[in-house]
Amino acid sequence: MATSTQQQPTTTTAQKEEEQELIEQIKSIARRDASFLLIAAIAAIIFSWMELNAGNIEYRGINSDTRLLSSPNNSYQIIDAGYIATTPLYNFLKENRDWNDFFALVNTVVGVFAPFLYIAWQTFWIGDYVPAFKYLFISAMRSMCGWCTFLPPDPSYLMSFKDFPDIIQCLQKDCGDVETAQVNPFLSFFSGHVATLVMCANHMYVRKNKKMCYFFHVFNVLQIIRLLATRGHYSIDIVIGWFMATRVSNPAGRLGRYFSRGDSSSFESALPSSASEVFEKLVGVDVVKEQARMSVLMKTNEVQNLLSQMKDPSEVFAEPTARMLAEDMLDELRDMISSSLKKEEKKIS
Repeated sequence: MATSTQQQPTTTTAQKEEEQELIEQIKSIARRDASFLLIAAIAAIIFSWMELNAGNIEYRGINSDTRLLSSPNNSYQIIDAGYIATTPLYNFLKENRDWNDFFALVNTVVGVFAPFLYIAWQTFWIGDYVPAFKYLFISAMRSMCGWCTFLPPDPSYLMSFKDFPDIIQCLQKDCGDVETAQVNPFLSFFSGHVATLVMCANHMYVRKNKKMCYFFHVFNVLQIIRLLATRGHYSIDIVIGWFMATRVSNPAGRLGRYFSRGDSSSFESALPSSASEVFEKLVGVDVVKEQARMSVLMKTNEVQNLLSQMKDPSEVFAEPTARMLAEDMLDELRDMISSSLKKEEKKIS
């Protein structure tokens, strides 16, 4: 009887602790949902105002008769925030075309030829095809975007025969006087200058060449200012070019790693093998599925053992052998994910 009496308070205490824990969980969920609704409401107000007033030039601090629009002769009145911000530099370069030619030449040498030489050196001397595959992917995407929608160069564009691609076009024909010559057509969307520089600089960082990485990123910022000031690119071209290099081109880098090792089986396994896989890659479902699988597989003992064998990234990429070992481990993790997915699909079917 005494034992039964002792167990009853213990059980009651345990139930109270469980109830208290449940109450705390409910409060936590309520706070989370309330904070999200508040943030979403504020964001919705800001974004709605921006969308409704994006075409109102008065909010940009300019008048309707100003020449700060993308082109004075443009009946559509394309408004570009980057053009407005760089107006003083635009006026300076327009009045001093020699400086415009000088900056264009520096941009061609450092921003175009230097990344091209780096990609060639990594590809044919080091045997690392990652930057080459990324560059080909970026070029393909830029060509397709330009073919789908060709945005003509801004009539106020400050052309320079020392700029790229003008320097190439003027080797094939007589371009005449730079101030009176017709603007040579080129693809505007998106910026290949920005995408290539960001891609190469990030690759340098991973390969532990941080000083060169910092140099090219700083140079890229200066190049962006120059591109906007000369009306060579719209601001959206810059944004998408950066996003292409940092996010969209990553799958191409993975193919480059496989190709570098001559691993044809892994290279072929990374390509879609069925119509459903092609569909998933096109719509982006494969990324969502991989993230879901990754969250589960990261907790398995096999994955944890592989991760424990990997060194610190700054040490891994210091030596080519250790670097390739780390990449092999990463690819092995991806193979485990792929194999587990196929097993799950077989079970479902």
